[in-house]
Amino acid sequence: MFFVVLDVIYAIGLLTAPRPLAPFYGWMNEVMPLGLWAACWAAVGLTCLWYAFRSYDTPAFMAAVALKVGWGLLSLFGWAVGGVSRGYVSAIIWLAFAAFVFLIAGGIPVTGPRPARRWRAWTR
Repeated sequence: MFFVVLDVIYAIGLLTAPRPLAPFYGWMNEVMPLGLWAACWAAVGLTCLWYAFRSYDTPAFMAAVALKVGWGLLSLFGWAVGGVSRGYVSAIIWLAFAAFVFLIAGGIPVTGPRPARRWRAWTR
């Protein structure tokens, strides 16, 4: 549920970014309009919401990792080409967060769904 909140709030932040845009958002807006970025972040948030209540949640983690890696790499590229003066800071934050998501997901398995965990009453 944390990723639902994070991604949806970030989408809202992109939609309501003050004009004129900060250099980082201006550069990202040149790569793809902020409205489309917001749609991507919201879609990942809704994907995480859907899979939060399912026993097989790998697609949500894959989407969350992919979006954060993409955002981080674009930030890094923006800094490398001189479009964003401190893009490396955003890159480090988002790429580290993507690694965190990957680790808490237990890595992304290549095989099918995980076995369902069923609650059992504790008895002596």
